[in-house]
Amino acid sequence: MRLLRLIVMVAFMVAIEQVSPEAFPPQDNLFQTAFWGTFKKFAGQEPRFFSTTFTDDDALSAYTFPFMILLRQRHDGSCYAYAPKAPSISLPAEKRGTLLEELALAVRNCVPENCICLRFDLAWRSRYGGDEIVKAETAQLALNWGTKTHNLRKASGNHLAPDTVIINLSLTPEQILSRMRGTTRNCIRRAYRSEIDFAVGGIDMLHDWYGLYEETAKRKGFYYESEEYFNTLFSHKRIQENTFHEPPPHKKIETKKEIIPLAAPAPLPQFHIMTASKSGKLLSGIIIALSGHNAYYMYAGSSEDLKELMANYGLQWEAVRFARSKGCTNYDLMGIPPNGDTSNPMAGLYLFKTGFGGEKVRFAGTWDYPYDEKRYAYFNLEEQMR
Repeated sequence: MRLLRLIVMVAFMVAIEQVSPEAFPPQDNLFQTAFWGTFKKFAGQEPRFFSTTFTDDDALSAYTFPFMILLRQRHDGSCYAYAPKAPSISLPAEKRGTLLEELALAVRNCVPENCICLRFDLAWRSRYGGDEIVKAETAQLALNWGTKTHNLRKASGNHLAPDTVIINLSLTPEQILSRMRGTTRNCIRRAYRSEIDFAVGGIDMLHDWYGLYEETAKRKGFYYESEEYFNTLFSHKRIQENTFHEPPPHKKIETKKEIIPLAAPAPLPQFHIMTASKSGKLLSGIIIALSGHNAYYMYAGSSEDLKELMANYGLQWEAVRFARSKGCTNYDLMGIPPNGDTSNPMAGLYLFKTGFGGEKVRFAGTWDYPYDEKRYAYFNLEEQMR
């Protein structure tokens, strides 16, 4: 196991050690796996992997957790560091800002000089409940409480939707169905009465699925990835299955009080294409990811034909059953509008996903720690305009 020896101590709170992808432990959090980081390298982003130790002086405890960033190049030659769904450590709300600040300062010496900021897409749930959106100023004041620099900023937008629905797959199928909206259950029954054919596969199904995905994106005006992107995704999966070896569990430091990790080491992520067809015609198709105990609804496409057969509903129920059979305990439907406002152009998506009876979850969203104030001001303005 080859380690890149680069250790940085900051205020005796955070120590980071850059490691190779092979030394980066698997985990339930898909977006913080070596798989996801090395896959994103094909999209022009440079992954960097760290073993990070956070020491809590007050609680006399410490925990070592994996932390991955992606360096994203910009049109002017500068870059910013992006940490998707990170950090993967469970902490009380009052200590989160301190960790983010210390982590950003530690990473500063491990990124290029022209790096504008470290951007966190936080894996923590928001401390504010309900459907109301808290003002950025209020959230910013709370997260910076107790920090030294008070420099954590709420990003002008979110990379990943902070609101989502997570279905508890540890329940029995009957319990999962009982929590659904009545109309959703009826739509699932309709799909099965219509004798929809459901299938699960991989790269062999990709070309047909991609045609449906591209057609859907163009119809709805959504951004969509190239077919080569998905070919790389499924090819990369096979390469990593033959290359990556299971590293030893990440180290826990025994102290008086434990900080409980989000996840234990998990198998390499898996990606599956699931389709719904009628008389040979492809009506709906999705790509789901399985990472340890977590399943994710990643990409989708659906036909305008035979919509009355409710193939989308039946396909999601098949995904629930499939993920559950693979040992997953959570199925993240990956993004909804913040509330049920019917004027929202995505209101239909909100009704569809919440109908499956999962828990509505709001994550804390996207946050920045600027390294270069002048460049960050332009960077932030560009994002607001875009």
